[in-house]
Amino acid sequence: MIAQLTLFCFFSLSSCWLILLQFRAAGENFSFLCLHHLPETWKIFCRDDCEGENVLIKTQADSAQRGRFSSEYRSSQILVVSISPLTKSDSGTYRCGTGASVSAASFTEFELRVTDAVLDRRSGPQQKRVSAEPGSSVTVACWFALSGGTKYFCRGDCGGNALVQTAGESAHSGRYSIQHERKLSAEGVLLVTITELTQSDSGRYRCQQDGPNTAFTDFDITVTPAVQPSTSRPETTQTSASPHQPAQIQVPLSHHVPVVVGVTLAAMMVLIPATLLVSCMRRSLRGLRTRGGLDGSVTETLTHESCDPEDPTYQSLHPSSRDQNQIYSELTRPK
Repeated sequence: MIAQLTLFCFFSLSSCWLILLQFRAAGENFSFLCLHHLPETWKIFCRDDCEGENVLIKTQADSAQRGRFSSEYRSSQILVVSISPLTKSDSGTYRCGTGASVSAASFTEFELRVTDAVLDRRSGPQQKRVSAEPGSSVTVACWFALSGGTKYFCRGDCGGNALVQTAGESAHSGRYSIQHERKLSAEGVLLVTITELTQSDSGRYRCQQDGPNTAFTDFDITVTPAVQPSTSRPETTQTSASPHQPAQIQVPLSHHVPVVVGVTLAAMMVLIPATLLVSCMRRSLRGLRTRGGLDGSVTETLTHESCDPEDPTYQSLHPSSRDQNQIYSELTRPK
């Protein structure tokens, strides 16, 4: 509905500035028809002063695209420019047209206002729900068929509960403001804004305009913190478990390394002394057995040898068992 109003600009140039004021909601796809532009060398879509980075599209082709911006020249002397999708930062003044150069181009100029929602009596329930984050601001454009009278911005109904009201074109009170924009002689748009939102601002609001017949539009604002992305923790992961079984925690192998090393060292501290002790005992008992003498007797000689008391390993393991007066003897079995 709002875009169709631009067609009347060419029949009443004096009211062109009223008709070319465009209102759209953030997230929408926007297209604008620049009419009666001859097929010149360059097709141009630009913003503000049309210099430098403000030249959004400059092409000799019939169609072109640059990021979210695009243009298409049609045979009926119509240049269609588009922005998809809109963001609130796209609000501003734009030009579109054709010419031998930017400075010599014939332009159609329009002003774009991007708000959080654009509402009228035909807006559906989904369009009347606005979400925002704490600390941000929200602006809603309420479209009225009639313009004039006192304008209200209220929480709930406006029965003595107006946040801000004015019989003029604009007013503000604290974090709340209201701005009236006239579209045609009988139509108008009421912009209502809340800044520095908190979660307590969530609720039902109304923009209302008095006149021959009081008109109003209700909408809901929901203020919720942004969802923070979950961060994965590689050290510990939890496996899924059935409702009757507790969740199992998987611990990475790197967590077992200190335990394994500790057990290994403890085992070495026990096994090494035991091995040395057994070796020492074997060397201490060496027997030389001789059987089958000349007279048929059996003779067995046993040699008892103790570990060297000066052995540093032996001393370190058994310092209390050192005996400097050990006796070595030879045992001979009687004939």
